[in-house]
Amino acid sequence: MRYVNIIGEPTEWMRWLAAATVIGIALGVAGPFGSYGNDGIVMRMACWTGMLWIGTILLRLSVGLAVVYATALGVSRNVAAAIATILACIPLAAIVALINRGLWPQYTGSLRPLDWYAQTLFVAGVLVAAALWFEQMRNAQATARAAQPAAPSARPAQIAAQLLTQTLCLQMEDHYIRVHTATGSELVLLPMRQAIEQLSKVEGLRVHRSWWVSRAAVRAVSRDGRALVLELSNGLKVPVARNNVTSLRSAGWLSQFGADA
Repeated sequence: MRYVNIIGEPTEWMRWLAAATVIGIALGVAGPFGSYGNDGIVMRMACWTGMLWIGTILLRLSVGLAVVYATALGVSRNVAAAIATILACIPLAAIVALINRGLWPQYTGSLRPLDWYAQTLFVAGVLVAAALWFEQMRNAQATARAAQPAAPSARPAQIAAQLLTQTLCLQMEDHYIRVHTATGSELVLLPMRQAIEQLSKVEGLRVHRSWWVSRAAVRAVSRDGRALVLELSNGLKVPVARNNVTSLRSAGWLSQFGADA
């Protein structure tokens, strides 16, 4: 049977209790449900924070259990969370009433059990709904990140030795160089200049800002309008920049393929 951590991780508890503290301080300042007149602001903040800590512990355990087993019970996680919140607020309302009657009996004596339950359920319902929404957003973001394509595998600053002897041409792609061979291609994290230096023993020319070509790879030279195109042995067609035509002519590439016209 797969182990399920219903209690939660310590880091999660720190996050929940920190949020409960912030909300408790804010409610202590605001003083909802007539609590604004209960003693001073410090006492109100302490009371609200303490009640929210208790509520966080009770609701996290009950709602967490319900959400984990929602599928097995045949209900959605939101329905399971709502039922768990409604039930958990029964003992929680009793605890809240006990605390407030102990601290401020002169202000709370007229409140009935249903009043305590309604107030407790309202606050708990809002906080549980917010917590579930936040969790759904985090899960959606994690799923989106996992669905993104992985970064291409690249060897930093070095073309593999076996590729050096098989390289037909180099193609620049952002910060990477794609090394084309007769059997495929591979990305290398390397500037074009350094890649060409590593191929210094191979006769070739940089025919375009984004392309270097091995002379042995060229099978034909054709034209695409006024531009020259090198047709390679692996089927690639590499454009020749106009300012590189002179270099190809001087190296005899054009006359070799009858394109020096």
